[in-house]
Amino acid sequence: MENENNSKRKNTTNTINDFHDDILTHIISFLPIKDAFRTTLLSKRWVLLCRSLPVLHINDDGVKNEKDLIQFRQMLDAVMFSPRSQDSTHKSFKLTCCSILWDANVDCFNMDKWIEAATGLRVEYLYLHLFENPLTLTIFCCKTLVVLHLTDIHVPNMFDCSLHLPLLKILYLFSVRFQDSVDFTKLLYGCPKLDCLSTLFVEPAVTTFEANAGITAEGYFNPLSNLISAVVDVPYKAVSNVKFLSVFGV
Repeated sequence: MENENNSKRKNTTNTINDFHDDILTHIISFLPIKDAFRTTLLSKRWVLLCRSLPVLHINDDGVKNEKDLIQFRQMLDAVMFSPRSQDSTHKSFKLTCCSILWDANVDCFNMDKWIEAATGLRVEYLYLHLFENPLTLTIFCCKTLVVLHLTDIHVPNMFDCSLHLPLLKILYLFSVRFQDSVDFTKLLYGCPKLDCLSTLFVEPAVTTFEANAGITAEGYFNPLSNLISAVVDVPYKAVSNVKFLSVFGV
């Protein structure tokens, strides 16, 4: 009898390939992206799983030469533009491109395509660290974004950009360079549900006059009605009614 029970246990033992796709993608999502893609060597099924991950955190830490850069581009193209990926929802997309090998005049086109693909996949959390590379303005019209985190980024002129982030609640800007301060304020007032704001080393900085006057033709610098907490360089009027305010350097 004991031998029979042991035999039944052996027959019912599951391998990892017996798990449902949802469970496997959840497991893979905890791996660094390069390790996750090593699982594609197992079978075609794992290729499909890797291309439908709901959480994508990608960085170029391993890019040391031109060959590495080419492979990095190919990997991102495979992830972002696969047919399986187009039917998925990326809850979180984090892209860090800090290698000195990036050419802003050439690679900004690739970065724009990857970021636009992410916003088209109903992303909710977007983290971009692009080492002074220009940013595609399409992210400022993403209707699903809840958290936007930008670091070391150049934002082009927003003159013709229709800013609308209806669900954004958290905005973090660190070392972000705008064309002028009006573009920065346009961004703030395109986020009607914003409740948490952090802006450090944003250029051009809001001047003391702008911060205190609170008057522009467009009506910017009126207090943001839903703001709960803010960390800023200059206490401009937009954050005057915030519940918790920290002024950097004070």
